[in-house]
Amino acid sequence: MTGFRAFFDLLARAPQAKVWLLFALMAMLGLTEGIGLVLLVPLLGLLYESGDTGNNLTTGISNALEAIGLSPQLLPVLTLFVALIAFRAVIQVLHEYIGTNLKQELVDGLRQECLERLLRADWRWTSQRRQSDHVNHIVTNVNRVSAGLTVGLSFIVLALTSSFYLAVAFSLNTTMTSLALVSGGGIFLLLAWQRRSALKLGEALGGANRTMQATVQESLTGIKIAKILRIESVFTAHFKEVTARLRRQQVAFATTSAFSRALFNTLGAALLATYLYIAVTFLDMPLPALLVLVFIFARLIPNFMAAQRNAQQWLFSMPAWTEVKQLLEDTAYAAEPQIMSGCHVRFQHQLTLNNVTVSYATREAPALEDITLTIKARTTVAVVGASGAGKSTLADAMMGLIEPDSGSITVDDVNIQGPDRIAWRSSVAYVPQEIILFHDTIAANLRRASARASNAELTEVLHKAAADFVFDLPQGLDTVIGDGGVLLSGGEKQRLALARALLHKPDLLILDEATSALDLANETRIRHAVEQLHGDLTVVIMGHRLAFLEKADAIIVLDQGRVKKIGVWEDVKDLL
Repeated sequence: MTGFRAFFDLLARAPQAKVWLLFALMAMLGLTEGIGLVLLVPLLGLLYESGDTGNNLTTGISNALEAIGLSPQLLPVLTLFVALIAFRAVIQVLHEYIGTNLKQELVDGLRQECLERLLRADWRWTSQRRQSDHVNHIVTNVNRVSAGLTVGLSFIVLALTSSFYLAVAFSLNTTMTSLALVSGGGIFLLLAWQRRSALKLGEALGGANRTMQATVQESLTGIKIAKILRIESVFTAHFKEVTARLRRQQVAFATTSAFSRALFNTLGAALLATYLYIAVTFLDMPLPALLVLVFIFARLIPNFMAAQRNAQQWLFSMPAWTEVKQLLEDTAYAAEPQIMSGCHVRFQHQLTLNNVTVSYATREAPALEDITLTIKARTTVAVVGASGAGKSTLADAMMGLIEPDSGSITVDDVNIQGPDRIAWRSSVAYVPQEIILFHDTIAANLRRASARASNAELTEVLHKAAADFVFDLPQGLDTVIGDGGVLLSGGEKQRLALARALLHKPDLLILDEATSALDLANETRIRHAVEQLHGDLTVVIMGHRLAFLEKADAIIVLDQGRVKKIGVWEDVKDLL
């Protein structure tokens, strides 16, 4: 994708009314500056008491001034010139306001769309990708897109303004303007290799940013283990290596940009001197026209330089837009089907898996193979098996997170596929082994499951989850629990997660190794809480904890993705 096409592809995502308004303001900025330059010709002629400007421009301006009721004298021309500058200043303010508003609206919308599409993408697709890459797209890459959009819009302003400069210059002297246009364009083409270099550096920076994001995320997650093992220096050394790579990319781009500026400044000064020499020596131009022409060329050369710089900066940012666009395309391809609001699938009788097979591209053998089983409503079922037996995949399939490659899952005769699979998740709650909590109050963490839940409802589910410890805390429900719940014990986090799951009011509750890392006292609390739920909802427990297995209505033994046996404790205990 070319730089211009990519830029307008990005701009097409913005509200088009604002885009056209912005373009109109850009055109007015260029036009008003061009008219201001035109007025300088008769103004300088009046100051030098010379009516000879070398062409018919003064005559045309005089006629235009008389047509609007102004005489071509010094005071009216000065007044009109100042009024024009004031009007241009107003346009400039409007341009900045509309441009900034449009840019922020586009960038915020881009971030929102990235996040929404990631949240709506199929879990099987999402789980096979690095989370830090997604963070890099939403934060770093969109910031780079924002910077690229800014310089792209500036490029358009420069192009329009320069066009009006050239129009005025042509009206003064065609030969000199043609020479300036050809020589300036030649320099711009000469520096094409630097623009290609900027694109390559931008692509390299994208990889460096992804590595940086992943390193920061992994380092922060691993602070505790780094302290325990006393390997802080390993973390800092790796981070230093990553930042050095990022720095090299940024320094390389800055050096390339500085070289462009230096070359343009040098060549620009040489060209300006050449233009002035030719105009005085060979063309014998009148002083007012010459001064205005020199002024125009003095403005055009920095504009050419700024255009080159903006083009480089956009090309440097363009790979970020390419990556963000690719993310949007990938998530659109992996999007889950949409459901109508209020659509639910209720679990009143039984959940059945019929010849279900689930495979992953990263594994040779299926994670689940030809699974057939039935779970009765309002019973407690345990699923056991060695690591890699397929327990987590079975949980994902039963929850509707993934759709089987073959076979079917039905809930009360509703086939859980397509939109019904998404609707089914409204009736499911899940407590994983690794609890996900947020740096917020206990109440806010619970309300992630039900935003409008009252304090009375929170109190009720905390009692059901044996999480009464909350009421002994000085701030109770308003206690801030730290990042990931770090200020709570493992057992407290598990019970809080169970309470949050119950607040969802599920028909099916899945506990995935939820007590495997707990001490006996905390395991007993959670076990009693789960036992109290028996008969009210269906509970599926993934794990080997004996206390749960003995009380389960049925135990499903998995082995290498297949059902080895189903029965009560006495039927399967010899296999465990």
